[in-house]
Amino acid sequence: MKTTDSPARTATLHDIVGQVAAEVAAPLTRALERVNDLVAGHSLSAEELRTLAEEVAHARRIGILGQQLARLASGLVRQVQEPLDLTHTLLELLDEHRQAAGAASVVFEDTLSNATVMGDTSLISTLLRAMLDWCSECALTPAELRLDTRTTAAQAVLICRFSRRPHAADAREPLTWHLMQFAADALGVKLMLDTTSLQTTLTLLFERLVIMPGADVQATSSDARLLAGRQVLVMAPDRDIRNQVRLAVQGLDLMVDYVTSVDAARDYCADGLPHAVVYASTLAGAPLDRLRRALLSEAGAPPFIEIAAQGHGFEPVAPGDTAIAKVGLDGLAQALPAALIIELSRRR
Repeated sequence: MKTTDSPARTATLHDIVGQVAAEVAAPLTRALERVNDLVAGHSLSAEELRTLAEEVAHARRIGILGQQLARLASGLVRQVQEPLDLTHTLLELLDEHRQAAGAASVVFEDTLSNATVMGDTSLISTLLRAMLDWCSECALTPAELRLDTRTTAAQAVLICRFSRRPHAADAREPLTWHLMQFAADALGVKLMLDTTSLQTTLTLLFERLVIMPGADVQATSSDARLLAGRQVLVMAPDRDIRNQVRLAVQGLDLMVDYVTSVDAARDYCADGLPHAVVYASTLAGAPLDRLRRALLSEAGAPPFIEIAAQGHGFEPVAPGDTAIAKVGLDGLAQALPAALIIELSRRR
């Protein structure tokens, strides 16, 4: 059995760079031979031209994969945390993978529960694409793909199980394996690989499951405990926005108070600071800036979260940043609970 959770445990960067170079050079060398034949005046059959195109396309794909690896290995990837429907994303990528691979595609037998996680959309897509590509390169049998949630631990678990093609014990893993490792490492997703003589099981453990308000299962995760009893002040002159906030936090163990103006919020805070302030973007301006600066000078200053007029995602701020986190009104039901969890966790 082999279990791995770090890119460094299976290959060094030196090994990976050498593998990228070799896998780019091999098809380009064959393609160059065919191009030289054309330059010399020899004609190529339709089949040979198709092969030439495939060799160039393959080298290009490896080159792009190498660029992705270099970007992730640098450790400088800027991530935007937002709620992501993992189930929907995986179904879309499965369709995309099947169309791209055509008849050569490995059959994926999927059983997917609904799961929304916090993470960077682009990076999670990179991880899932790499997983599907790696499975297709390695699987001898149809691959069983299963997505489940563990609400008590706030985790989403993605498992892919198949019988692997015969390969030497010291054979290199495909580059898609290394891309998957680096992407998982950047996201904080735990990657485990268990192998036996009969079966290979890949597990991706997403630690930041978003517990949706009103879910049938009562959330008892650390995230839910973080919100329990916290006091949130909501500033919104528009009744519709106040109602949407009520629906978004329904089922969370929060104490929520509502005011319609910055002046009312100032009076409220004079009696004691809330744990977080959520406000409609229509209130942005100098009076709100003065209130925020005044609160920032006090111990236990609350985070501010702006509700943008449009959008579905959550735009957090980096630790120590003086900017304001934002959530989109269109996706408030998903984004606001996640935003509160992340912003309040930074002040524990």
